[in-house]
Amino acid sequence: MRNRILIVLGVTLVIGLALYFAGVKMTKADLAISAAAEPIFCLGGELEGEHCASGFPVTNSLIMTVLVDIVLLVTAWLATANMQLIPRGIQNVMEFMVEAFYNFSQSVDRKNVAKFFPICASIFFFVLYSNYLALIPGVGSIGVCHEEAHAAEGEAAPAEGAAAEAHVAPSAVFSGLPGYCENGKVIPALRAPSSDLNVTLAWALVAVFMVEFFGFQALGLNYLTKFFNFKEGAMGFIVGLLELISEFVRIIAFSFRLFGNIFAGEVVLGVMAFLFPYLLPLPFYGLEVFVAFMQAFIFSVLTLVFMSLATISHTGHD
Repeated sequence: MRNRILIVLGVTLVIGLALYFAGVKMTKADLAISAAAEPIFCLGGELEGEHCASGFPVTNSLIMTVLVDIVLLVTAWLATANMQLIPRGIQNVMEFMVEAFYNFSQSVDRKNVAKFFPICASIFFFVLYSNYLALIPGVGSIGVCHEEAHAAEGEAAPAEGAAAEAHVAPSAVFSGLPGYCENGKVIPALRAPSSDLNVTLAWALVAVFMVEFFGFQALGLNYLTKFFNFKEGAMGFIVGLLELISEFVRIIAFSFRLFGNIFAGEVVLGVMAFLFPYLLPLPFYGLEVFVAFMQAFIFSVLTLVFMSLATISHTGHD
């Protein structure tokens, strides 16, 4: 096994050095990373440039979200289609993951775990799948070639030397391949759902709404006494208002924490690939594997904890 690993690393090193010194050059334009998801096509409209002039924009993150949902459904079907008393294969893996997360949820709130577990597990597995599938080579890099717009009428065209300096001609190693994007930039056909603020904000709204729902379900209108406390004087009233503000701040914290970590990971991998392709990104790629799991775990566990706290009465100590 050790020899095989050394052989793989050696071949990777040789190929990386060969491609790097073959003349593959990148410019700052190649590092352009959009913080917003790019539309691939428009339903009921036309795509003008990088925006939909009309209709509903179908973005690369939306397409990836649908694929993640399909993979989740297929995984659930494969794990439960032929269930056995002694689990094997994918059934064994899924039972291990579900049971481990369920046992952890019991340690947080054993009384309400049956109510909280479905939404928390849904968040965990969706974010986990979306983060890991986004690390597959080709996601975020293979896509549609978008030709750059010509200079506006009356605008002076750049000098030949300036144009050559702005964009260095790539090596013939790649320029001769089919589908090569010569004059423009590639809009990825697939993008990590968690790197789209719309997706993370949607999950944040769902999580916070369910927190408030379970709070009212458990305490009724007494749940409002956490935020509007008139029985403990001015200090109690101020603390209640701070609690109310924190409920809305959770939406921002949920959405931007997940978005920021996953989007930053894409940027880091892009920068490392710019500095030294094929070799330097490897340790950072491994780091992103860990971050992908931790962000899914943190999002779901925080949702579980907030749900548990919402069901505790303001005067309760049990």
